[in-house]
Amino acid sequence: MPETRYVRAGDAEIAYQTIGSGPVDLVWAYGMLTHLEVKWEEPSLAAMLRELSRFSRLILFDRRGCGLSDRGDRHLSPTLEERVEDVVAVLDAVGSQQASFFGVSEGCGLAALFASMHPERTHRLVLYGGISRLLRDAEHPWGVMDAAAYDAAFAPVFRQWGTVEGAAAMVGLVAPSAAGDRDYLAWFARQQRLSLSRDAVVRFMATVVDYDLDAVFPTVRVPTLVLHRSGDTVVPLSSPRRLASRIPGARLVELPGTDHLPYVGDSASVVEAVRAFLGAAIARAPASSRLVTLLATDARTPAAVALVRRHVRRMDGAEVTSPSGEELVWFDSATRALRCAMGALRAAHAQGIELRAVVHAGECEVGRGSVDGAPVVVPTALLRQAPAGRVLATATVRDIVPGSDITLTDPWRVRLPGTGGVLTVTTAAAGETLSAGGVGGGGHGGGAERVFRKDGEYWTLAFEGRTVRLRDSKGMADLMTLLAEPGRERHVLDLVAGTPGTSAVHAALHRSAPQPVIDAQARGRYRQRLAEVDEALGGSDVDTVVSARLLEEKDWLLRELTAAYGLGDRARAVPDEVERARKAVYRRVADALRRVERAHPGLGRHLRCSVHTGVYCSYDPERDLAWTTGRQDPPTD
Repeated sequence: MPETRYVRAGDAEIAYQTIGSGPVDLVWAYGMLTHLEVKWEEPSLAAMLRELSRFSRLILFDRRGCGLSDRGDRHLSPTLEERVEDVVAVLDAVGSQQASFFGVSEGCGLAALFASMHPERTHRLVLYGGISRLLRDAEHPWGVMDAAAYDAAFAPVFRQWGTVEGAAAMVGLVAPSAAGDRDYLAWFARQQRLSLSRDAVVRFMATVVDYDLDAVFPTVRVPTLVLHRSGDTVVPLSSPRRLASRIPGARLVELPGTDHLPYVGDSASVVEAVRAFLGAAIARAPASSRLVTLLATDARTPAAVALVRRHVRRMDGAEVTSPSGEELVWFDSATRALRCAMGALRAAHAQGIELRAVVHAGECEVGRGSVDGAPVVVPTALLRQAPAGRVLATATVRDIVPGSDITLTDPWRVRLPGTGGVLTVTTAAAGETLSAGGVGGGGHGGGAERVFRKDGEYWTLAFEGRTVRLRDSKGMADLMTLLAEPGRERHVLDLVAGTPGTSAVHAALHRSAPQPVIDAQARGRYRQRLAEVDEALGGSDVDTVVSARLLEEKDWLLRELTAAYGLGDRARAVPDEVERARKAVYRRVADALRRVERAHPGLGRHLRCSVHTGVYCSYDPERDLAWTTGRQDPPTD
């Protein structure tokens, strides 16, 4: 993230950032939400900002009243002219004499007004998702929506602002393809909270709905590109078409997609349209030879491409092109490449999209936007043999991911068409499977089937249509024992012994007698040292530092003796066998629950509410649930 700086504009301090060193200065005029530093936390937005900075010096700022710029009542309803002067102050601070503007949504009006007021400082305009006016009425028939539609759309947003529910309400409007992404919704809610308070957003929007730039657009005298996604769920095509018709010489380009936010969905086409319009060349970095992991998918439709790109950005991959024109993604990490592939295929399955993926690692020449070398042909060649809904990985990848929770199974030999080479190929499985018949699921991922079964060194867990695989641990065996018979109480000694039945309990209860915490010999040494410390503290030549150390040691000795001996100088015993078993089982189960919750949050929440530990442990779900555990208990005594 670039450094945040401040500049004075009238009675407000405006926060701004710059990134990149291209020949063109490009100002991003945001829509409603602005918080400079939070924006860099969302991978898809950060990736788009970096792509724009490859051919420009990108200038970002928080408008007054929002984010890191000055906030407070007097800044909540700035006029557009005040906001233009804020931009002038930022451009002066960064030493920009002339800049192009990328106006987004409500920010299009700011960009157009700046160009009208300061044409000498405006190079070009790109207006994305732009509107003349938000509210439609008899006087402004070109508005986007009427008052009733506005209230219906935004009332839930304002009412739940800053919560996941408030984020979901707004994302459903402006970025429907991300509506099911829990990580994105959590970030969006954080962006809401840190950009504007609940009260501030209502007051700010009361000003925004009154903006009407219809009379301003004809005064723009700089080259202008109007970009719009044809299926935008907030702004209908009639709005950008009117906007383009009002700006002299403006060119309208319609892109496929439904998302109003430019960085959600196919953002690469937006970036390329901006770059081409500005006439900027992308700086090419020299190629370097390195070990990389390559991912290839058969995503071809706009929906599939957008889905894959979103996962690529979240896993910090980079889209590249091979010398033969094949589109690939490269990663520094094989683990991230596999997680990206599996996540994309899971999302594709949920949306009814058929998708395949291949992951391969090798030494390649990697430049900015390109990759070359013998390994480049492998992923696309294998892709033709990959079954739908599967992630295939070569043995090279398998050999560098041990230690992760990813397993690569079912190896087989494949002859690559057109190369004459033979490779070992495996199937990836980790965290979740892709469908009931998908990767590593063994047919247990779909429907209402519940599985908690050990398969070799891994556990297969299926719950609510989702399957995960985890490495073995003692706590997993404890959970399986409990799930095998819902409602039955198991004594902790049964769980520790691994042999359910009352005989194990009775045998353990008659083991050796409790032992003291500190034996007699150690007790004598502790008391002798305590006497020596007291004697040393009574000396007249003890300096301050030594005295502090002696007092610290005395406190420690007293705590140890107090813990070991009770009233009447009776020795306290360490916990008996049952108490030791209770603590051991609690630690094991707690660790297993944490691991399950990370891999399968739904199952983790269910188990935390249903599994009870103590001297007697049990699994007591709210409703009758049957689990496939694969275990058969031996006869009890």
